[in-house]
Amino acid sequence: MNELRLRIYEQIINDSPSGRISLFNQICGVTIFISIFFAVVITENSIDYKFGDQIDFLDWIIGGLFCLEYFCRLWVAPLEKKYGKGLKGVLRYIVSPMAIIDVIAIVPSFIGVRAELKILRIIRLLRILKIGRSEKFKESIYHFNYALRLKSQELQISIFYTVLLLLISSTLMYLAESSIQPELLGSIPRCLWWSITTVSAVGYGDSIPVTAVGKTIASITSLLGIAAIAIPTGILASGFSESIGVQDKNQNVSNKNDI
Repeated sequence: MNELRLRIYEQIINDSPSGRISLFNQICGVTIFISIFFAVVITENSIDYKFGDQIDFLDWIIGGLFCLEYFCRLWVAPLEKKYGKGLKGVLRYIVSPMAIIDVIAIVPSFIGVRAELKILRIIRLLRILKIGRSEKFKESIYHFNYALRLKSQELQISIFYTVLLLLISSTLMYLAESSIQPELLGSIPRCLWWSITTVSAVGYGDSIPVTAVGKTIASITSLLGIAAIAIPTGILASGFSESIGVQDKNQNVSNKNDI
């Protein structure tokens, strides 16, 4: 029994030298995403009408799996130093934030509520973040943070360019279209919304210029908006590349020293 408890503990803490996510945590992650998927799709009335009973049945099964996971974590909690041994460790785990999140996610499956409360299980995605403590995940986060620190000045310039583009384009659009479309483009803040959707290439179409000057401004804004997206993307890519290069260089130096 103690050997089984220790194996479950090793699976839960995911303490693998290779950084590979354990089978237990992989199953937990998949179950979390499936439960969220069902909680989302059942908000569609047509799906709820046709498959509501089947989804409720699957939800009971998923809730049972969540309960099993919870009790496994509860059983091995005293083996983790931060909780302590014996009953004290169990009680400390019960009042821990992650355990409370688990209970909140489990309860909707067994109290007969619909999707509105079942959506609460989205907060179990925090468990996914905890699972992602593998070495590869940590390495990716390190490269991302390194790129942000290394290219912080370039990113600031890129942000300044984007803000300047938004302000200038919205001001010019206000001057060109405010008298023609006062309800849609009758103020700079309204034009700023148009400018954001144009620069980001979303283009909702809820406010569009109708004059020749306005269309010209919109065309130029769209073209300059490409740079607003491409520049920070290129900066971050360069930062990632430099971070990986530094890591490879350090590894080569370390290997030479070992020889």
